Amino acid sequence: MSLLLVPDLEAVTQSDEHRHIFIRHFAVTSLPEISRAQSEFVTAATAAFTAENKQAPGQEAIPGVELNIRSHLTAVSSKVVGIRINTFSSSLSDSGTQYRTQWFGPRDSAVRGSQDLFGTDDDWTEFKEFVIQAASADSRVAIGNILDLDDEWLGSVNFDFEGNALIEFDDNVLGPGSTGPLVVTVNAARVAPLLSTFGVLAREASTTPSPRVQLDTSQQADPQQEDGVPTPDAGEGSPEPPEEQSSPPRNINCAKTKCVALTFDDGPGPGTGKLLDMLKAAQAPSTFFVTGPNAKLRPKFLKRMAAEGHEIGNHTWSHRSLTALPAPTIQREIDRTNAVIAQAVDHPATLLRPPYGARNSITDRLARTPVILWDVDTLDWKHRNTAKVIDSAVNQSSPGSIVLMHDIHSSTIAAVPKVLEGLRAKGYTFVTVSELLGPVGLKAGESYTRALRPTTSPGNKVAKTLR
Repeated sequence: MSLLLVPDLEAVTQSDEHRHIFIRHFAVTSLPEISRAQSEFVTAATAAFTAENKQAPGQEAIPGVELNIRSHLTAVSSKVVGIRINTFSSSLSDSGTQYRTQWFGPRDSAVRGSQDLFGTDDDWTEFKEFVIQAASADSRVAIGNILDLDDEWLGSVNFDFEGNALIEFDDNVLGPGSTGPLVVTVNAARVAPLLSTFGVLAREASTTPSPRVQLDTSQQADPQQEDGVPTPDAGEGSPEPPEEQSSPPRNINCAKTKCVALTFDDGPGPGTGKLLDMLKAAQAPSTFFVTGPNAKLRPKFLKRMAAEGHEIGNHTWSHRSLTALPAPTIQREIDRTNAVIAQAVDHPATLLRPPYGARNSITDRLARTPVILWDVDTLDWKHRNTAKVIDSAVNQSSPGSIVLMHDIHSSTIAAVPKVLEGLRAKGYTFVTVSELLGPVGLKAGESYTRALRPTTSPGNKVAKTLR
């Protein structure tokens, strides 16, 4: 469902590039219980993941190890909110996706689970019998497993638009071969008589969602709080400019000019509008590699980027490590994000940045665009320290550098004025990635880390990564 159904809902994005962790969960000002429950879930899942996959300081990311948590809105009304959480975890010993749904009411002091949707223990038991019957018809299900159905396996129960109950099982819990999402449907006529009063409201909020009125704005968080719970308009900056303000094409030869390309990943975030104000004031075109859900949530920021001379790149939909995915899934990750970008600015992205920089010949081919990495990593995702971002960006850059930052962190946005000032004092011209690399010929399916330093063959080529 559209996040706009909850006016004070904010998507909070967090990442750990070193450990290959990406999280996108929700916070709602008027329902602090949602913020608390979502944050506690993320904290517990992250702690369990890092404990299982310990890395020594400075150690490279462990191949194949990844944590990806994403929240989805499944039900909305003035009385109920439902949030489904997908948690993909991959370690050296196991991998798969777990599904949980959290249910909330306006006066709840605690998150509700699947069993709260049903009236009595007997109703819950009867519902489980219906689940067993429906699951037994699936050839992927081991009958012995489903007959021993555990309550914990029913952590994600939702309703479709027809009122049927949808039970989403964790990968592989029902037996060998049940890979990928396995969803069991129990008919609406069987489910309806078993529901509690809260369950009836939850089902109505799923079948006929309605906008939720913001209940209380008196306890809004500080918009500058680092990765906290900003208000929906926090840091949005000036409104979207009219089309006639679009910047004309520039003629800059970075083979002769001291150029640097600033890039921002994972957004647009709540503070991206403020960042755009800074870049506009400094006349510093940059490149934004956006994730699909954030681009869909904030299309007006994409319109501003395009109108003000910035470049928009594709950072995939789910921020999964592409090298761990099958080719069809990689293609969907790219295409789905391109569709959202095209809807906002009338054309898809012409560049791809793979999450975590994870790429190979297959991902490069499926990109169908140049693949852009970086040679200056500010590590802003790690230390969340404005001074360190400034120091890294200003002192590690050289002519032709591509600088990696993330516009989901307020500490990074706070650093940008000094980054611009420091680099400009050193004589740098700010350009987009295509302006930086374009004169020597960007090619679809090839990957690039910076300009002016050939690494794979002689001649006038930009540097291409080999990792």
